Amino acid sequence: MCMVTMAHPGEKRKREDEVENCGAGDGGSSAAAEHPLSGFQLQSVLRESARDKTIFLHGKVSCKEQSADAVVILERAPFQADAVSRLLGNNPEPKLQLKNDIYSVYHLNPPPELNEVKATVIHPATEKHIKKYMRQELYLIQETGEDYRNITLPFIESQSFSIQWVYNILEKKAEEDRIVHENPDQEVGFILLPDFKWNQKQVDDLYLIAICHKRGIKSLRDLNGDHLPLLKNVLQEGQDEITLLYFGAT
Repeated sequence: MCMVTMAHPGEKRKREDEVENCGAGDGGSSAAAEHPLSGFQLQSVLRESARDKTIFLHGKVSCKEQSADAVVILERAPFQADAVSRLLGNNPEPKLQLKNDIYSVYHLNPPPELNEVKATVIHPATEKHIKKYMRQELYLIQETGEDYRNITLPFIESQSFSIQWVYNILEKKAEEDRIVHENPDQEVGFILLPDFKWNQKQVDDLYLIAICHKRGIKSLRDLNGDHLPLLKNVLQEGQDEITLLYFGAT
C-alpha cells in the first residue's frame, strides 16, 4: 500500500482511518441513518490549538445499547473571499471590543451559513486513536536504515491502525464519487482523490491524495529503484489531472 499526498508546500496530510462495527467501516454509505454523535458525553479534551482553531475531544457515544469511545475533531472552515464580503457587508452592527489610535477590534456574529465547523468523527475509537491525538512531546532524530529495520518497522507493525479505509477506496466500496483520476495498472497505477482536509472550495489549500494499487509499501523506507516508474507516473499524471481540473488548463 502506497499513498502520496499532493498539496501546497507546508501542508501536512490529515486523513483519519475508520473502524468497522458501529462506525462507518463499510465506507459510510449509511452514515446519515442516525446522528453520528447521538448521546455524546465528553470525557476529556485531548488537545487544542488556538492558532489553528482546532480542538480534539474524547467522548462516549451510545452504540447499539452500548457505550463506545469516540474521537471528535472540530475545526473552523477556512475563509472564502465571497463569504468575507458578505460577512463584513450584511451582518448586524459589529460590537467594538477595543480601539487604540488606528487599531480597533470588533466582535462579529456571522450567520449560520458563514459559521461552518468541520467535525471529523472516529467511532468506535480504540486506545491507539485516543493516544494519537493527545498532546505529545516532539523529537527530531536521525534514523539509519538499520534503525528503521530493527526499531521503527517493528514498532509500526505492532502499533499500526486499520487501513480498511484504503482498501475500501481501491475496491470502489467507498468514496467512488470523489475519485478524480484513476490509472488501473496494478504496478504503476493509482487512484487520485481529494483528502478530507480540503473542503474543495478554494485551490489555495488544494490537497489531494494518491493511493497506488501496488500493495506492500509501508513507508518511504520501503521504496527503491524499482518503484521509480510508479512514482514518476503518480507525479506526471497527478500534475496533469490537477492542472486540468482545478486550474482550467486544456
